[in-house]
Amino acid sequence: MSIIIPVYNAMHTIQRCVDSIEKAKYKDYEIILIEDGSKDNSLSVCRKLSEKYNNIKLLCNGKNRGVSFTRNRGIEAAQGKYMMFVDSDDWVSEDYVDCFAKILNKAEYKLLVCGYMNHDEKQSGKTEKFVWKEDSDDNVYNVKAIIAELYEERLLQQLWNKAFFAEIIRREKIGFDETINIGEDFRFILDYIKYGDIEQIYFIKRPLYHYMRDQKGSLMYHIGYEGIEEPLKNLKQMYIIMGKQGEEIQKLLRIQRQHQIELYAYLIIHNYGMHLREKRQLILQLDSEQGRILFRRNLILYCKERIKKFLDEFLDSRN
Repeated sequence: MSIIIPVYNAMHTIQRCVDSIEKAKYKDYEIILIEDGSKDNSLSVCRKLSEKYNNIKLLCNGKNRGVSFTRNRGIEAAQGKYMMFVDSDDWVSEDYVDCFAKILNKAEYKLLVCGYMNHDEKQSGKTEKFVWKEDSDDNVYNVKAIIAELYEERLLQQLWNKAFFAEIIRREKIGFDETINIGEDFRFILDYIKYGDIEQIYFIKRPLYHYMRDQKGSLMYHIGYEGIEEPLKNLKQMYIIMGKQGEEIQKLLRIQRQHQIELYAYLIIHNYGMHLREKRQLILQLDSEQGRILFRRNLILYCKERIKKFLDEFLDSRN
């Protein structure tokens, strides 16, 4: 098993990430750290980790090449039968590796998915759990039958809650599109399902991964600088996998286009790294007809959310 971790400006989090993986009892795996030209002291921390643990392979890009290039380099270096991807800002439960390895050593499933915890510390302060059908005894599901629901439940698009069969990735030359900054993970997964002819998904119905939302390299900080066409290309591919055709796909894409516009407007307003004028300009660029309405609506919502959060914190401090 190969666990691929791109590292960029993660000097404060990469040790927690690696240490959490290394708690596994199962030891037949490698960790591939690819340092992507960080501006901080990440490389030094990675070197210390590679000295601490003998199953770490450290690669350095020399200069910043982006997460897709970096993951592709990790794929080229991977030696394991299965590949997994972890983000350097996040961490995993101590039996994350063990649970995947236990299933994979029993049967050669081509795609495994676990649940995760979404830690939204900077915005809502909430932690949400995402797990597939905890109340069901079934672990194996048909891809075509559930892929749309899996997408809606926010368990399909993510890279780091899955294990992939390395032979398929190598045979079909599946990699990350280095020309896009949004949806590259989802595209990789869809390509894997399509070209790998994946018919079944095995679910580990526990939240084994801990995802830290609102990091500087996350979707939140790219929204507005990318169009909505790339996400729609991904959704079109998902509909094709589902067996949809022609006008039915176009109808679904029209609905999704509207949904994407509304989602992007919400995310732009909630981006703490932008000035209000810049937010307004980006939202107007999303849709010339709806832009002003979307800007006002989301700005009002944002203000209400901030007021509520302030009042909640004030009342908590009084108790």
